Amino acid sequence: MSDINRVFLTGRLVADPDIRYTPQGNEVAQFRIAVSISYKSKQDPNKWDEETSFITIIAWNKLADRVEKTFKKGDLIFVEGRLRIRDYEVDGNRRYATEIVARNLKLMTAKGSKEVEVEEVTEDSEPDVPFS
Repeated sequence: MSDINRVFLTGRLVADPDIRYTPQGNEVAQFRIAVSISYKSKQDPNKWDEETSFITIIAWNKLADRVEKTFKKGDLIFVEGRLRIRDYEVDGNRRYATEIVARNLKLMTAKGSKEVEVEEVTEDSEPDVPFS
């Protein structure tokens, strides 16, 4: 049986996407979303607390192009992708990055319009180049 690595999230962009190009000319978009969950307070069962996680999303090529043209800070989006934990070195120190490599993105809210779906992109479109 194959392992499964699939992630589904909804959250709001905390800033406009950062768009870059690899030396080979591949477009890559990086952005962060805030994902919040609510839970009952342990101190007061009538009160709800909230926990927010900030998650980095990476999108490649055609998907990155659509992100650049469509997504802005504050937008509520749906993300489908896979979890990737990678390591890299900076000034001799090993660092780790946890991120979601997007496969499908949907803009859930847009001012004055209905839901906009950003096309699905297959894994084949993702080059094996780290984003740092």
